[in-house]
Amino acid sequence: MPSATVVGPPDLAPGRLPDGDEAVETVLHPPSFTSDPYPVYARLRAEAPVYWSPYFGQWLVTRGELVVEVARQWEIFSSVGWDSFFLNQLPEDLRPQIPTVIDHFRTTNISTTDPPVHTRLRRLLAKAFTPRRVAMLESRVRAVATSLLDEVCEGGNGQSSDAEITFDLIAALAYPLPVAVIGELYGVGGSDHADLKRWSKAVVAYTGSSVAQANLARELDRALAEFRAYLRGLVAERRRRPRDDLLSDLVAAVDEGHRLAEDELVATSINLLFAGHETTTNLIGNGTLALLRHPQQLALLRRRPELLPGAVEELLRYDSPVQRVRRITTCDIVIGGRDIPKGAPVTAFLGSANRDPELWERPEELDVTRPEVAPLSFGGGPHYCIGAALARLEGRVAFESLLSRFDALCLAGGFEDRWHPNVAFRGLVELPLRGALAAR
Repeated sequence: MPSATVVGPPDLAPGRLPDGDEAVETVLHPPSFTSDPYPVYARLRAEAPVYWSPYFGQWLVTRGELVVEVARQWEIFSSVGWDSFFLNQLPEDLRPQIPTVIDHFRTTNISTTDPPVHTRLRRLLAKAFTPRRVAMLESRVRAVATSLLDEVCEGGNGQSSDAEITFDLIAALAYPLPVAVIGELYGVGGSDHADLKRWSKAVVAYTGSSVAQANLARELDRALAEFRAYLRGLVAERRRRPRDDLLSDLVAAVDEGHRLAEDELVATSINLLFAGHETTTNLIGNGTLALLRHPQQLALLRRRPELLPGAVEELLRYDSPVQRVRRITTCDIVIGGRDIPKGAPVTAFLGSANRDPELWERPEELDVTRPEVAPLSFGGGPHYCIGAALARLEGRVAFESLLSRFDALCLAGGFEDRWHPNVAFRGLVELPLRGALAAR
């Protein structure tokens, strides 16, 4: 794979889509872009794989091999400094109104650091997400999925008739399943899940917006103040009464000294708790919609359930739950024929790389038998998603549970796509389904 070269700029090819092209800039705005970004990606890959967007105020990278470079080469494309760039987009007179946001993003945490600091934080979390530890969670994940679908079938989270049940997949399974699992890992009680959802929604809305927005920053400030106070309360409780959970392990690391500061623990916990369910919620929702719109692929999975692990990889590729990574250049760099200066903001679109015909045969097709699928949906390099194995497990169990519980599934009448207006996290607002129960 080519590496980014720190040299002077080459001559640009003639006919390149100009930076700030009016037609492209128009469709980069939500909701048109967030409803269906893939046609925009295709045009940018073909005409301007590294493109300066005045609307975003960032360089947008869409060609697959270049996206991989940005994601993996942390020495050149750094995770440090992005939050400061984003905050600087906000009006100066807003700063006194968002002190918690400013303090949070100035605190060291796993998503905004590079090695060796990132390595130190990641090692403290890694033992909870090893393949062996994740495999041990399967029975619990399956039990939670079964319980949630039992509730649907008993009418607690859906509407039933003698033959069919209508329910919203997002509210009934795709959201509560990963929240319950990450909550148990961290020791967050079920009674606190509603607050976790509210706080996480504010984090996702702000961090996933195209440009920094004052109203989202204010909402985030309120949410972070509550979120941090809640976590500090949990930390104090674990000091008094340690449990067999990840948070107790992290509190012990703080108290042993030098390995983790308490502010780092709280900031990293916020990132882990919201990311620990947001990605999987979108995987289950996006994946189910994709299968329902490709009924032959769904029928194939019913006949051959052994294909499900590979199908999860293909669903991650086809409609990635995480669409982009953000970086700041550490030096003057030429990538994709464009000269990018040191300190420039760069957004690399994982969702575009997953549909790049230079990396995939028939990229616009969903094929659950596609061999050796290795989607870029979890990023790359040292920032490869630490919870990827858990997300895959939760997705597989969710799809298995749906297929075994319902002999037939279809979209409920009148369904129209409604996607969250979020550039980073691609997910449905709701997914109403109608299902015919299997004989049990």
